Formats: sequence, C-alpha cells, structure tokens
Amino acid sequence: MDVVVDDALQLSMVETADAYALLDRLIEQEEGTGPGRTTRFPYWAEIWPASLALSRWFAESSDPPGHALELGCGLGLVGVAMARLGWTVEATDFVEDALVFAAHNAARNGAGARHTVAYLDWSHPVGTPGALLVGSDVAYEKMLHPYLQRTIRGLLAPGGRLVLSDPGRPAARPFFEAMSAAGYGHRIDRMGVTWNALEHQVDIHTFVRPA
Repeated sequence: MDVVVDDALQLSMVETADAYALLDRLIEQEEGTGPGRTTRFPYWAEIWPASLALSRWFAESSDPPGHALELGCGLGLVGVAMARLGWTVEATDFVEDALVFAAHNAARNGAGARHTVAYLDWSHPVGTPGALLVGSDVAYEKMLHPYLQRTIRGLLAPGGRLVLSDPGRPAARPFFEAMSAAGYGHRIDRMGVTWNALEHQVDIHTFVRPA
C-alpha cells in the first residue's frame, strides 16, 4: 500500500490483508486455554489515520532530527516516516508480529540503521529515559492508561517531550487530562488527513515533562 506522507515523502507499506481473519486465527490458536485467554482485536494490523497525521506532523515540523522512542508502533508507519526524515527511531510494541511487520516496512522503505525495533511491555517498561516519545492512537482504551503513564514516567526524561496523535476518542480524554493534571506542559495541534477516501481530523498532543 502506498502512503503519501507529504509531497516529498511517499512510503510503500505492507499490511495484513484481513485483520478480522487474523483475529479468527488468533482465537483458534488460543482455544482451550481457559478464561485467561487474552486475544483481542489486532489493531496493530492496520494503518490508522492517526498514524498518517503524526507522520505528516513530523514532516512539517522544523525540529532538528534526533532520537525518538515509538510506543505501540504497529505496522511501523510513524517510525519509518521519521527515520526517512532523518530521525533515529526505536520502534516498540508488545506484539511480536507487529515488530516483524515494522522491521520489514522499514527495510522496504530504505530506513536503514536509523530504524530499529524492540519488544516493550508497558506493564514492565525497561529502558533508558529519552528526550522524545511518540505514539499514534495509543490511549484508545481506559484500561491501558495506567500502564501507558507508567511507561512515560519510566522512559521520558525530565524536560522531554511526548507527542501523541488522537482522532478524538472519548476514551482517550481522561488520559490527556491526567497528564495535564500531573504538571506536564500541553499543546494541541490539529491535522487534517485523507485516508481511504475519507477526511479525518486528528489532534496532535505535545506534552513536556517537568524538569
């Protein structure tokens, strides 16, 4: 699939042919595992408007490229776009299949050594705090908010920035309110994108951690 980030950057992304069929296969694989089964819809297996909006936001940004840690990379669009724009990106996810797709898409688009992938479990975030965390549509479910907040506290350095895209999901609002209440500086930009012939308005939230 061709994805036009802006006039100067077009990416060729591989995605799953049918996310619903993938879900059926995952459920079949876990049959008989009992009530602890954790299969959920594989949101990572599609490209979402929020990821295109965040990619375009960075393409239009005047910030000099540096190092970024991507949370919930999915198929890898944001990280691949940032790598092509000169950033050094470590793209993370807790779904190993997503990391396989992200790595393939990075290689497919010539991201080179600027793009790497790594497993990251938000319930036990491990890593060195950095100056920039990014993520697209990662606050979509309230039950994830405490884990996302824990990850941010552990992996975002004092004075660092967190840049998240959100298509206006009501479930994400409490997360953004909690971040502001915790003392993070907060700015919202609005990006309009066209995806699958539909117009979408996506908010880009920039948080700055207190020094």
